Amino acid sequence: MVKHAILLASEDWCVAASSGRVKVYDFKERRKGIRSLTPGSVCVVMAKPRAGGSRIAWGEFTVVDVREVDAEEYARLAEQGLIHNPQRLAPGEKRWVIFFDEFREYARKVPQSELVDVKTSTSREPISEWVMLGLSYIDDVALEGIRRKAGGFIKREAQQPGLEERVRSLEERVAAIERLLGVSELALPLSHECLELMLITMGKQLGFNVYTADPSRTCGTTRLGDLADLSRKDLEEHAGKGLGEPLSQMDVVWYRKGVGYYIFEVVITTDIHSALVRFSRVGELNAKLFIVADESRKSEYEKSIAIPAFQQIRDKCNFIPTSSLLKMYILTSLWKQAIKELQIPT
Repeated sequence: MVKHAILLASEDWCVAASSGRVKVYDFKERRKGIRSLTPGSVCVVMAKPRAGGSRIAWGEFTVVDVREVDAEEYARLAEQGLIHNPQRLAPGEKRWVIFFDEFREYARKVPQSELVDVKTSTSREPISEWVMLGLSYIDDVALEGIRRKAGGFIKREAQQPGLEERVRSLEERVAAIERLLGVSELALPLSHECLELMLITMGKQLGFNVYTADPSRTCGTTRLGDLADLSRKDLEEHAGKGLGEPLSQMDVVWYRKGVGYYIFEVVITTDIHSALVRFSRVGELNAKLFIVADESRKSEYEKSIAIPAFQQIRDKCNFIPTSSLLKMYILTSLWKQAIKELQIPT
């Protein structure tokens, strides 16, 4: 008999999974293994309660694969956007993850407290009385009981469009614009290196001198350092030695005399708090600061920037979703191409 399970996740995770972006459930703590879950097992996901509230059965997914991945594979999955709020694993560290194709959102979100008449075929207590710490196994009887309470699923078309659908739509629109203006191959994968490449290219197109802390990294066949035209020494000359050193640790810096600095931190697998700490070290500069991350991490940014320690940079700092950066990059590149014959200085 196939075993099923109840898993815990944040409400943010449930929303991201419902949109079709997330395809991996990762365990935040180390586990010895998940031997009872197999392809075909169904995992009911309960959103963790707010203060004083009850856990809520939000939806479910069917297991495709369960395995332990190393830090390198975990980082690749995170860069592809398949993991919501990914962790930062040290070299050699591993995590158990569950792969799935589709998260099916329940038509009615069911509080755990309402599952008073739902139990497994062998349990004495109903699920409403269970103390769940991460993963709790259930059988077909309990699964059907939860589904009955939920009243079915929200139709896929009623949910937010999935990532693949949104990317395909964007690619079609971009292709049409490219054909109109006679340019091509503007779209790039949303990896850390390629997001930096977009920022570097945009900065130069807008008339800034540009620096990157990752000159040896590449996006496709393009080395980032081949595009940047500011060195660490240049930053020290412009900003002073005291600020030049922390400034040189930023992912991408735009600088123009009389305008000041635009500073960007691309956050894919790392945490936003650490990026804000780096920003605070250059808070004295005449600068605009930008966190570039997936839209799903905006709430994490808002919670972090509200901390009193970041009061000095709060009004200077903004959040840019990766999808918005891609649009900026495409439109800036198209604009630059369109006005090329005018030879307007930028």
